[in-house]
Amino acid sequence: MGMIMSAPKLEMRRALWNEIVERLARSGQGKRESGAFLLGTLQPSRKVTAYILYDDISPSAQHSNYVRLLGGDMSKVWAECDRQGVQVVADVHTHPLGPAQSKSDRVNPIVSLNGHIALIVPNFAVGCVRPEDLGLHEFLSQGRWKSSFKVEAANKLRLT
Repeated sequence: MGMIMSAPKLEMRRALWNEIVERLARSGQGKRESGAFLLGTLQPSRKVTAYILYDDISPSAQHSNYVRLLGGDMSKVWAECDRQGVQVVADVHTHPLGPAQSKSDRVNPIVSLNGHIALIVPNFAVGCVRPEDLGLHEFLSQGRWKSSFKVEAANKLRLT
């Protein structure tokens, strides 16, 4: 009897994913974290159709080794969502080493809504990044997260 696979948590075109990873790598220059909001639809499935880099929201987002957005920066995100008729469906950012969340990531989610997905790309997104290299972290509530790595993470991200 075969394994039953659950539906993916997030899906997007492979070309769009490759573009996002390339832009993250270029933004961080292999030296610092970079990130983006993944935009699209939540229903009937969480589908990414566009993105907005943190650099485009706030030029000061990456003046340190980590990503930092201020409260006012979010109004730019919501305005872009309104303009495109989309929603924030996930976020993605890079880490210097592995795809696990830092304490800061766990305590300060970019979006703190139940079910929000945060992807972490290792090695500042430099080189070949496969879905099984990622950390896929789902916010549950009250500071709790469900983290997926390796094959489990790859099964939750569908690239078409």
